[in-house]
Amino acid sequence: MDRTPGGGRAVTGAVSTCLFRSCIGVLGVCLVLVTAFWIWAATAPDRNEDKARADMRAAADAHKERLARAAADGRLTDAELAAEFPRGGPSRGLLAVERKADSVRLTVGLTGTGPGFLLASATYVDGCYVFDVTPERGGGARVTARESSARTCVGLTRVALPTPTATPSAER
Repeated sequence: MDRTPGGGRAVTGAVSTCLFRSCIGVLGVCLVLVTAFWIWAATAPDRNEDKARADMRAAADAHKERLARAAADGRLTDAELAAEFPRGGPSRGLLAVERKADSVRLTVGLTGTGPGFLLASATYVDGCYVFDVTPERGGGARVTARESSARTCVGLTRVALPTPTATPSAER
């Protein structure tokens, strides 16, 4: 039998070196994964808030288009405003109406909704928008919308506009 003196120790040393390097590699991969998760978790609320703000801007654009249709006949009634900004809707009825000779300025508190994070089901942001509705001479209306500072909406109270009535269908 040919035995190399110390051969068993050489194999054991090689195995332990390989095992040590493997453990270091696994720890390195775990460190990278934990760091990536930490960065993702730290930035998720900002991403969710950005999506909620985009939702709020989309709602403001939709309100702008509907206000233009409502004012296309040359006037914007309280019933049309109540239909556009109901108490249970995204504006929660927070509305200020300023009527001038030929235009209407609406200051509205809006809420945007985005995805939630961890245990939260959704992310909410509040914003304040000012809509200027001006009827045009040839028919139709020009509506501008701009986001305003939060201070603008601080003093808003729920406006009790008349409940919109259903219009009878022309098909009957």
